Amino acid sequence: MRRTIEVALALAIVALIAVPVLAAAQKVNLVPCPYNYGPGVTPPPGGGFVIFNNSAGAKNLQMTISLKGLQPKTSYDIYLGVDAWGTPGKVGTVRTNVQGNANFHLNTAVARGTHVLNVDITLAGSGADVFELPGIHDSPMGGVTLKFK
Repeated sequence: MRRTIEVALALAIVALIAVPVLAAAQKVNLVPCPYNYGPGVTPPPGGGFVIFNNSAGAKNLQMTISLKGLQPKTSYDIYLGVDAWGTPGKVGTVRTNVQGNANFHLNTAVARGTHVLNVDITLAGSGADVFELPGIHDSPMGGVTLKFK
């Protein structure tokens, strides 16, 4: 009986420690840019998603972008907006493989506080929006909200 209680207590402690880490990660699907692909306009092929993680509240943003089924052998610029979309920063470029797939990873420091994060994917060098997170053109700006301690 004592062993059962010890195991149960150990599992409860592990669950309490693990839950904040798992709760911090957020996965959001990318959508075609509504300004370039409105009604009657065929959106680009494929799609993708972004996973944001704040390392259990630390001042480190981990971001992973997965693009699937886009135009093969094509380069895309990745922009990250933090709190204000007016000045997004280009954080990298990816090139899709022959299947049109690509992955992008970023680890970067973020100031303490609660921040709204957004992503914009453009054709490399053109600035033409292809995919983005939902709500980045809304007022107030939509996006993913994470708290950094």
